[in-house]
Amino acid sequence: MKHKQLYLSILSLLVYLLGLATSLTLNTFVLWANLEGQSFWGYPEALAFDSSLTTEARLSSLRCPVILAPGEAGTVEVTVRNPNDYPIEAWVSAHLSKPGEVENMIRDLQGVSLSPGESSQLSWAVSEDNVIRNRMIIARVFLRLTDQHPPARTKHCGILFVDLGGLSSRAITLLALVGGHVLQAGGILLWQHTRRALGNKTHLTRNVLITVTVLSLVMTYGSVIHGWVLSLIALLLGLLIVFTTVGYRLGITNNSAY
Repeated sequence: MKHKQLYLSILSLLVYLLGLATSLTLNTFVLWANLEGQSFWGYPEALAFDSSLTTEARLSSLRCPVILAPGEAGTVEVTVRNPNDYPIEAWVSAHLSKPGEVENMIRDLQGVSLSPGESSQLSWAVSEDNVIRNRMIIARVFLRLTDQHPPARTKHCGILFVDLGGLSSRAITLLALVGGHVLQAGGILLWQHTRRALGNKTHLTRNVLITVTVLSLVMTYGSVIHGWVLSLIALLLGLLIVFTTVGYRLGITNNSAY
């Protein structure tokens, strides 16, 4: 009976690690795509950008697909709003990655007339044609005071391009993220059950698994909203907790050997 519970303990950890590896792999690649967008500016915008300049309009967060698969198309969207009590014309420019173009990007500049308090949504289509570095699509949007002014506000996002034998982006997301977190939860429950059956009252491993799962969920949320800072913090905290726990366990094992 005891051997059976030990085998189940090992199985629970394997199930957990499989789920963690699945979700972490996709989230890490999504994070990488968003980080790559940090250097996606174009000339002369990279030199002319000045966040101290005044803008009459406001730019919302950039909304982008998390991943795209071959044959699929997506939409990059942003909302520009007039917070003033007088009409304005807002100028928004977008850079979308596209191999073969100058600086591997295409540019689009649009002027939008906005009444007081009015908002307008701008969108750009992206597809496999926009994939650069064989892995990602990058979009950056700038807000300008006029069409002649340098950019004063900017948002960017990275879209991961995944080719998994014809699977759609929805299927990949469900398998990697939903399936990955379900496996993590199942592994934790099975671990708790087997350790209780063995009479083990130490909850350190269980608590670490739960904490890492919560951070994994935070990272997934960061991927969905393209919040690369949130994803990066969750990843670093997770790694710190894992390495600290392993070091603590090794310390206990070494001390018990003397």
